[in-house]
Amino acid sequence: MTDPNPPARRAIRQAPEVRRQALLDVTITCLATLGPRGTTGREVCRRAGVSHGLLRHYFANPDNLLLETYQELCDRFVARLEQELEAPHPDPWVAIDSFFAAQFAEEWASSNILGAWMAFWTRVRTSEEFARTSDVFNRRVRELLRAAVSRLPVGPDISHEEVATILSAVMDGLWLDYCLSPERMPRERARQLCSLTLRQLIPDAPA
Repeated sequence: MTDPNPPARRAIRQAPEVRRQALLDVTITCLATLGPRGTTGREVCRRAGVSHGLLRHYFANPDNLLLETYQELCDRFVARLEQELEAPHPDPWVAIDSFFAAQFAEEWASSNILGAWMAFWTRVRTSEEFARTSDVFNRRVRELLRAAVSRLPVGPDISHEEVATILSAVMDGLWLDYCLSPERMPRERARQLCSLTLRQLIPDAPA
């Protein structure tokens, strides 16, 4: 049985960016196992093996650690997608397949990440700040997906906007399915199904 109160980590001297990332990672794990109520600043620091004062050093508003964690994850995910689209892929099909791969990369698709997102979604319904962060994030991801799709030669019966809308729904559904049960929906198969869906939507798409 998993210990609900695992021992705190022994403090280790680390670079500032590593310490901040460690606090974010511990916050995500806490959200997945304890939910938003149990994810307090003191519990995060206890598990990370650092003083509560260090949390105040790395986060502007440690009393609102969940919001800062949410904003950080959103920014990191968008930056990863931007990186894939900005890579020198001469073939637009290769570029969007890289986009799918990023969606299902280990750092963005796991049971811990799902637990954290579920906690964030709960706050989105009750907090204006969380709702604004969610709106900005969803808009940025959709814009990136539209940009990737706009490079493809769609036919007369469907627009780039419609292709992006369908792909977004498919990607979200497969991401959730994978996070809930990697055995039922393996990571690579989820990525392949996104690619297959796109090729079914666009006539004469390459295999």
